Amino acid sequence: MVSIRLMRARALVPTSVLNGVLFNVTWFCIVASESGVFAPLFAALHLAIHFTLVGARREEVALIAMVTVLGFALDHLLFRLGVFTVGGELASPPLWMTSLWPVLSTTVLHAFSFLHGRYVLAVLFGALGGALSYTAGTSLTAVEFFDPAKGPLVLGLIWAVVFPLLLVMGARCTQREAIRRG
Repeated sequence: MVSIRLMRARALVPTSVLNGVLFNVTWFCIVASESGVFAPLFAALHLAIHFTLVGARREEVALIAMVTVLGFALDHLLFRLGVFTVGGELASPPLWMTSLWPVLSTTVLHAFSFLHGRYVLAVLFGALGGALSYTAGTSLTAVEFFDPAKGPLVLGLIWAVVFPLLLVMGARCTQREAIRRG
């Protein structure tokens, strides 16, 4: 029943728009929950809906796995360097925060597909979007910037690099799929 409704919605609204809306709803649910239990469940539900809408292509599943591992490593680095703290103390990134990475990765080939090959624009989207997303997240959770003024600037610089990198990874994924299909 849910699958039929999703397919009808897909027929009326472009997949990229549905993907963007689904990302934002899931992002909010994960961040608002701050839960190591519910956040992974929200991410799993997001992936199930995503793959129902677009199909579970092997290349995209691999992209989601790679982005999730990259994000996990980046979050750990940012926490270890003290860019983020919890209660003013050094900590490991919470599981709910790590759960955002597979959700974000579903947007690379869909909601953000219009940025493929437009890397200057992707740098701007990454810098602004990354800084704003983390700023919004820190305002809603126990995770804090080490410095409220410098933290968003650091994240903006990092995301000016990371976001175009994700798009390059997505483009390579699409190329591999095209080669495989021959």
